[in-house]
Amino acid sequence: MHCIISVAHAHETALVPDLAMSALSFHRRAGPPGMRVLAVVGEADLDTEPALAQALNDALHDPPVPRALTVDCSGLRFCGCAGLNQLLRIRRAAAEADVSFALAGLSPQVARLLDLTGTRALFDVVPAAPALLGTPRRARARGQAGPTGQIPRPQDAGEPAPAPDAAPAGTRIGAQVAVLTAQVEKQARAGQWQLSEADTALARTTATRLQTFVGTAARQEALPGIERLEYLREALAVLAVGTAHTHGQLAWFLGRAAAALAPVLQWRALEADREHALGTVLPTLTEFTDAENAVRHVDAVLARTTTHGPATEAAPARPQAEENGRVRRSSA
Repeated sequence: MHCIISVAHAHETALVPDLAMSALSFHRRAGPPGMRVLAVVGEADLDTEPALAQALNDALHDPPVPRALTVDCSGLRFCGCAGLNQLLRIRRAAAEADVSFALAGLSPQVARLLDLTGTRALFDVVPAAPALLGTPRRARARGQAGPTGQIPRPQDAGEPAPAPDAAPAGTRIGAQVAVLTAQVEKQARAGQWQLSEADTALARTTATRLQTFVGTAARQEALPGIERLEYLREALAVLAVGTAHTHGQLAWFLGRAAAALAPVLQWRALEADREHALGTVLPTLTEFTDAENAVRHVDAVLARTTTHGPATEAAPARPQAEENGRVRRSSA
């Protein structure tokens, strides 16, 4: 399978063969003196990530090296974690090369992704990228890249470092799970989410176990913090066990969901001074709720999973008797 990248220079067009078939193309043009515009059209996901990385690298480094690079996202119909990570990576590379970097013409889906992940503030964003667009402001940060598969949140220059007991910026669990489940649903709509009967059964079993530990918002919020944290850790363990019992797409989904919930392992529910807390933090009530909502989101996807992916209809409401029978340990 082949992807064709269309690269339009000021007076010429070149076709560059690439790695895999994808619904992604790139159109490059000159802007005002010193500016280069790269228009990205299609879907930026795991399949098209290598092509996107190559096009961004070429746009930044091809001579003559621009003083400003703008990525026109108006034709970007879908952007997942993989595409966002590439935009964050090239933003950092541009800052290190002293090249201004901006995103232009955000499509509704891309704008929502940036808002969900808290990364909009990291970019200079302009309404559109016509040939005569003014030069965007200088890129502000030289952030540190996060691990592969995670959404990093670089620290802007001049921004104070987080306090030792503050929750790290950019680790909002619900936002990461929302992006993850959007990728699953996209694959399901495209007929690319294929599970065996055994994996489908495992998905349903995992959903049932998650329901055991994280119930309705009203019930969870009535619990003391120490119990809420206990149940969140139990939910994380359920995802880890499920990951250990399968391979392929379901293992990928469960593993990524567990990675998103990993910050709960750094939380504590009891007061302690910094010397004895070993780097753990006291979560806020909002953070507890965010993590619990993320578990419910994963639970809903797993509960309606079929061999062909999550069903399109909403998951059926749970009977009140089932909810009343939710297992809870005594905190004694």
